[in-house]
This record gives sequence, C-alpha cells and structure tokens, in this order.
Amino acid sequence: MPAVEELLDQHAEMLRGFLGARCRDADLTADLMQEVALRLVRASGRLDAGRNVRGYLLRTATNVWRDHLRRELVRRRGAGRVHTDEHPVAPPADARVLELELTAAVRRAVAGLPVVQREVVELRHREGLMFRQIAARLGRPLGTVLAQMRAALQRIGAAIGDYR
Repeated sequence: MPAVEELLDQHAEMLRGFLGARCRDADLTADLMQEVALRLVRASGRLDAGRNVRGYLLRTATNVWRDHLRRELVRRRGAGRVHTDEHPVAPPADARVLELELTAAVRRAVAGLPVVQREVVELRHREGLMFRQIAARLGRPLGTVLAQMRAALQRIGAAIGDYR
C-alpha cells in the first residue's frame, strides 16, 4: 500500500476539483482537503492495497463535505437563536400612545370621507363583507365599489402620512 502522502499526491487534483465544485471557495476547499488527509491518516492501518483507493477517497471527501454542511447548518441555527433570543427588543415607551394616536387619526380620516366611500370602508372593515357583497347591499356595480374603496384608501393614506 503506497504511503498516505503518495496517495494524496496522486489524487489531490481530483479531490480538490470534487470539493471545490461543491463549496466554490478556495480556502474552504483547502480546509476540507486537510480533513480528508486526516481521515486517510487515521484509516491508513485499515486500508487494503486491493481496495479501490480512488473510490475510498471520494467517499471520504463526500462525508467530509456532508459533515461540513451539517456543522454549518447547526452554526446558523444557533446564530439565529442568539440574535433573536439574546437581545429582545422592548417596545418603545411611547408605543401605546402612538398606537392610540394613529387609531384616532384613522377614525378621523374615515369620518371625513364622502358618504359613498365611508359606506364601502365600513362595510368592508367593520362587517368584513367581500366587495361583491358590498356592491349587492349598496346596489352599486362592483367596479364602482372597488373604485370608491381605492379612493377612500388614498384619502386615508394621505391623512395618516405623518404616522408612518
């Protein structure tokens, strides 16, 4: 059985291409190659000269790549938890006051709408009716109801623009 260094020299180009195609990062490829070499050294006493060394090295490289992906997945999940759990963001002290002010501004904007627009908004948001149902209830064409809703939303948006 050839020495470990000789095996790695013989198959280095193939292994580098195999791993490089997966990670597309030269530094990571070098790190993964080191791990393949380490595993080959550890297994050198068990290797048989009659075995398919190339197949063994490819299988080892595949396992090294999969292990890397698993570690990376665990690291990212852990990092996500750290970012979400470690520094919870408390709502601003004035959040409730701002919410109440915004609600009041929306109510004022709705109250200031023309009657035909206000009816559509109230039926949609207070009663949860679909636009076809609103059109039927008000006896208006669906297109008219949709246009009235769009106009109402534009007016409301303009009225509460400072709260965004």
